Amino acid sequence: MMKNIALGEQLTFIITQRGVNEAAILAQAVSKGIDLLYLQAMTEAYLLGTISREQALKTLGTDTLEEIEYQRDALKRDVEWGLSND
Repeated sequence: MMKNIALGEQLTFIITQRGVNEAAILAQAVSKGIDLLYLQAMTEAYLLGTISREQALKTLGTDTLEEIEYQRDALKRDVEWGLSND
């Protein structure tokens, strides 16, 4: 996990390192952020049953969807195990 570094300091480093202007970096950051939020929303929608597996598969891809399903199923097993061992 990244240490708590001020946003301005991070931005200055990226601008210096890449040699591009601030607007280009901010545009890229917004784009990447939207992509990440979209994937998170798709995952949430799939887990809540508001979109089909096929819809999730188109966006998330096979590997990611299988990992999500594995984690969901493992959590269910853990909860069932915990409830059965009162």
